[in-house]
Amino acid sequence: MQKELVLDFEDYKDKGLYLIFPDSTKLTLTRAAIERSVDLFWKDPNKIPSSIKEAAGFQKCDFCPLKDQPDMCHALRPTMPFLDIVDKYVSYSEVIAVFKREADMVHVAQTTMQDALKFVSILSLVYYCETGKKYWKYFYGINPLMDAQEIATRFYLNVFMLHDGDRQSIDRLLTAFRDEITLASQNQAVRLNMVCKNDAFGNAFANTQVTSLILSMNMEEALKASFAEFEKRRQPQIPSY
Repeated sequence: MQKELVLDFEDYKDKGLYLIFPDSTKLTLTRAAIERSVDLFWKDPNKIPSSIKEAAGFQKCDFCPLKDQPDMCHALRPTMPFLDIVDKYVSYSEVIAVFKREADMVHVAQTTMQDALKFVSILSLVYYCETGKKYWKYFYGINPLMDAQEIATRFYLNVFMLHDGDRQSIDRLLTAFRDEITLASQNQAVRLNMVCKNDAFGNAFANTQVTSLILSMNMEEALKASFAEFEKRRQPQIPSY
């Protein structure tokens, strides 16, 4: 028996991700919510003990331009305020995800915690991360509720267009992205494992790493195969008489 989902879109005015759990718990992941709570979370010694803050694995990446500053890794900012509620669930917990991208566009999906949190991992690694910021423009038009293959395909098409199809320029960009984002996501997973009780956030960052590894494949061949499969599925059906 299917459950009826009723949403009041007045509750989703700000751009971002909203997660609704079976027990009616709601997690709001918007820029405003992040900025309101991140400083308070960082200053609360009961949230992150000084022993963790000072641990080697919790420090900024070696290639971070701000590695000598005493504050926390900027990529942690969108994850810190929500660790309490995330720790109540596991990566495969079912959740309704509502993603607000534009003023008049809302995406709704029934998914798992780790897939929904891809939004947070992408936001963390290519918007807040001081090294990853240069890749943000290549995520134009990407819906974080897409699967890894769809994200990689759209990312590649954006790279292709912005680099005018120049193969050498594209290859350099994809190699740099793969290397930097893979290392940043691995380091981020280590930091999160130091403050999380479960695997939901860690798996979300692993999924982002999967996307970067997909981009190391022969994307042109992968795109051709994807379009061929799409065309096969979408062939118009000729009625029989």
